[in-house]
Amino acid sequence: MDNSKGHALRQFYVAVSSAENKLATLLDLLRAFEAAAPLALVACCGSRDSLDAVVAAVASVPHCRVWVLHAELSEREVEATVRHYRAACQPHPRHQQQQHAQQPADGQAPLPQPHQQQQAAGGGDGGEQQGRRRRPLADGEEGELSPREAARRVAAAKPFVAVLAATDACLRVLPKELLPLSPTLLISYDLPTRKDVYLRRISHVLGSRSSAGGQRLAVTFACAGQLDEFRQVEEFSEKPIEEMPVHVSDIFAAPA
Repeated sequence: MDNSKGHALRQFYVAVSSAENKLATLLDLLRAFEAAAPLALVACCGSRDSLDAVVAAVASVPHCRVWVLHAELSEREVEATVRHYRAACQPHPRHQQQQHAQQPADGQAPLPQPHQQQQAAGGGDGGEQQGRRRRPLADGEEGELSPREAARRVAAAKPFVAVLAATDACLRVLPKELLPLSPTLLISYDLPTRKDVYLRRISHVLGSRSSAGGQRLAVTFACAGQLDEFRQVEEFSEKPIEEMPVHVSDIFAAPA
């Protein structure tokens, strides 16, 4: 086997002072990840209570979007959630086409902006604008947007962090055709308690070195008092787990 192909798994841990500070630590990480957006990650939780807490926390971060997987979902709901998550992680082709269409060709003047088009049409006079009939919109052409819709579109166009939060119980029964989930990053919010749980998180989420299309990063939360459990995770991984660097974005840099 050619081990030079694909991305090796890189693992880090985040030391948390207490269980009560785990959510605050997660929020700090998500804020730091804004600079790396667009970014796809999966957060694995050991219980439904942890999952609910993580989902509520992620939903409060403006540059994050969250999808949820738990054992109470039907197979159809699970499949739809995974497909929606994956679709959201892909570049939006329509947005790219619009950006390309707005670029002027060589030798042509830049396209007028909406406010310039209005002035050219005599839109500076409010009374004249109201009295003038608007021509029908051509196919694919949009009328004026409300401020709320314009703000929504601006927010949707910004790079974001896509978070899929899942319980181990749901991860265990995911259909094979949906695997691996293939984000850039796996966050083990709760320490895996058994080797099979650890291995399942790695294989189902990040995939193997040969199957992964990009970076394979894993971050594990370790609370004070969980040293023995963390050492057990290191035994599962069969190599030391690095401490999270001070500059979180450094984990995305190629290893020296």
